[in-house]
Amino acid sequence: MKLIGVTDDCHSVDELLLKLQQTAPFFDAFILREKSKTDEQLVDLVLRLMDSQFPLDKLIIHARPDVANKLSIKKAQLTGYGMSVTDAQTSFPSLKFGCSVHSLKEALQAEEDGASWLLYGHVYATQSKEGLTPRGTGELFEIASACKIPVYAIGGIQPEHLATLEEHDVAGVAILSPLSHPNAVDEVKKYSRNGEVFIGKDN
Repeated sequence: MKLIGVTDDCHSVDELLLKLQQTAPFFDAFILREKSKTDEQLVDLVLRLMDSQFPLDKLIIHARPDVANKLSIKKAQLTGYGMSVTDAQTSFPSLKFGCSVHSLKEALQAEEDGASWLLYGHVYATQSKEGLTPRGTGELFEIASACKIPVYAIGGIQPEHLATLEEHDVAGVAILSPLSHPNAVDEVKKYSRNGEVFIGKDN
């Protein structure tokens, strides 16, 4: 399985820079989901990461493919309510796009339209979706079985969930709260096979 970190838009550029640098060895990718930051702040963050020799191929820009394209970041995550996969590919043919989906129908359509991966959730109860009923794993497993592209689970994922998700062909998980934790490295390590070998090394 692969592990994707999702930023929470609650840290300054300086704080986020440090968190990304510290946890990079334990993640396959990071979705920079910084809704309140300006394009200039996001560009500043990525340029500073670049100067620090951070592996930029791990970065996925959320909802702003124009910024990803400007920075030569090759991947962008599309929301379920913004630009479509078809329109995004037309406007930015050099990028690969993931798509957030909430049903089997949406997943099949996104795959047909050319999405490179899917993000489905929220799967389990989570504080970031307080008051909203989690979708559970039933439809997630249907999507993972029906789609040829990787399907990632998001929302309330705990280390004890990983084995079951892996058994049902879920390609990986996206986690937010461990990356937001003051002791982010220790929290993220809980998703490892053993304190060092990260789950994403398996595929």
